[in-house]
Amino acid sequence: MATGRTGSAMRTGRLARTAVPARLAAAAALRWLGTFRYRGERRREKRKEAVLRTAEDVTRAMGEMKGAAMKVGQVLSMMSGVVPPEMAEGLATLQSNAPPMAYGLVQEVLEAAYGRSPGSVFRRFEREPFAAASIGQVHRAELRDGTRVAVKVQYPGVREAIERDLANVAVLLGFGGLVAKGLDVETLVRDLGEGIRGELDYRREAAWQRRFFDAFEGHGFVRVPRVYHELTTDTVLVQEWLPGRPFREALGLPQGERNRLGEMLYRFCFGSLYRLRLFNGDPHPGNYLLLEDGRVGFVDYGCVAEFDNAVVEGFKRLIRALDRGDREAWRAATEEVGILLPNAPFTTDELYEHMHWYLAPILEDEVEYTPELAAEMVRRNTMTTGLGGQINRYCNVPEGMVFLTRINFGLAGLFASLRARGPWRAIVREYVDDAPPSTELGRLSAATTRSGKPI
Repeated sequence: MATGRTGSAMRTGRLARTAVPARLAAAAALRWLGTFRYRGERRREKRKEAVLRTAEDVTRAMGEMKGAAMKVGQVLSMMSGVVPPEMAEGLATLQSNAPPMAYGLVQEVLEAAYGRSPGSVFRRFEREPFAAASIGQVHRAELRDGTRVAVKVQYPGVREAIERDLANVAVLLGFGGLVAKGLDVETLVRDLGEGIRGELDYRREAAWQRRFFDAFEGHGFVRVPRVYHELTTDTVLVQEWLPGRPFREALGLPQGERNRLGEMLYRFCFGSLYRLRLFNGDPHPGNYLLLEDGRVGFVDYGCVAEFDNAVVEGFKRLIRALDRGDREAWRAATEEVGILLPNAPFTTDELYEHMHWYLAPILEDEVEYTPELAAEMVRRNTMTTGLGGQINRYCNVPEGMVFLTRINFGLAGLFASLRARGPWRAIVREYVDDAPPSTELGRLSAATTRSGKPI
C-alpha cells in the first residue's frame, strides 16, 4: 500500500500537479518529432505507437492525480470511439486501481468528522480500502452492534485539487491524437466540473440516496443501500454493505444475461427520471454491483439531478413526436425544452439527420448498442466543424441538464461494452405513455413498486 501518497499529492503537491501536463507534453512532443526520421508506412506505425505511449502516460497521470482528473478519465473510458481502445481500457481501471490513501490520513478525516477516535464509532474498521475512487475511498467496517457497513472517506485537499485539475485535464487531453477529431474537450471538462463539485458534499449525497432508497425498497431487481445518516458528515458517508461482484465481470457472461443486465440499468436510469423526476448521472461500472440474488446494487449518488414536472413533460412531448415520426413537432419540442435555440437557420430535415442520433436506440423496435453506435452518438454531440458543428452552435445544454449529456455518453458506452440488445423503444413508452410492461423485467418492476407501475 502506498503510504502517504494520496495525502501528499492532495495537500502539498500543488507545483507537482501543475507540472504534470508540461512534463507529459514535452515527452509527447519528443516522441512525435522522432517519427520524422521515418517515411511512409513506417512513419504511420511510429506515430500510432507514439499516440499509444502518450495515452499510457496520460492514463497513469489521471489515476495518480485523482480528483477531477480521474473522474474525467472514468467518463472518457465509457465514451466508446472517443479515445484509442488501449487508452479506454486503461482508463476503465482507474476506479479499482487508484493508489490508496494511507490509513493515517483516513484516521485524521474520521477524527475530524466525529470529534473522537474511529474505534469509538466502529467495532471494526479495515485499514485497507476495497475501492479507491476519484474523490474518496471506501473501507469495510462494522458498527458497534456488528452491522456491516461501507465507509466512504473523502481525500483531504481534494476540493482544492479539483480546481487545479480541471485546467490540467484539458491540457492532458489536448495532446495530439488522444481524442477523436471534433471533440470539444474544454466544454466536456467544464460540464463535468460542475457535476464533480457537487459530489464533494457527502450529506447532500446521503439525502439523494435516501430518496432512491425509499423509492426502490423491496424492488425486484434494484437494490439501494441504506444510509446511516447519524454517522454521515460532509466528508464521511456510511452506508449498508452490499456483498457482490464487480460489474465488469458482466462482460464475461452469456449475451442473454448481458442483455438482461442492460435492461436493468436502462430501467433504473430512465425509470427514475420519468417516475421519480430524479436522475443519477454517474454511470460508471464501479458504481454497480452484481448481487448474489440476481439484483443490481446501485451504490453511488454523488451526482444526482432533480427535474420539475414541466421539464419532464417537455421530454415526453419530444419523444412522442419522434415515436410517431412527426419531425416538425419534434423540432418544436426540442426548442421548447431548450436543447435547440429558436429559429436555427437549418431545415428540420438537416436538424433531424444530425440530432436524432442522441435518441437513435428508441427509433426502432429493437436495437443493439454497439461501439460504433456509441461513438456516433458522442461524435455528433461534440462536432465543431462542418454542418454538424454549425448545428451544434445552435444547440444548448439547459441548466441542470449537463447530467443528461453525461449519462447519455456514459450509458451508451456501457451498453456498447455489453453489446446489450433490447426493446428500448417499448420500454420508454411504458414511462412516457403509461403503456403496459413490455418485458419480463417490466412486469417484475411493476409488481414490486408501490405505484404498481414499472420503474
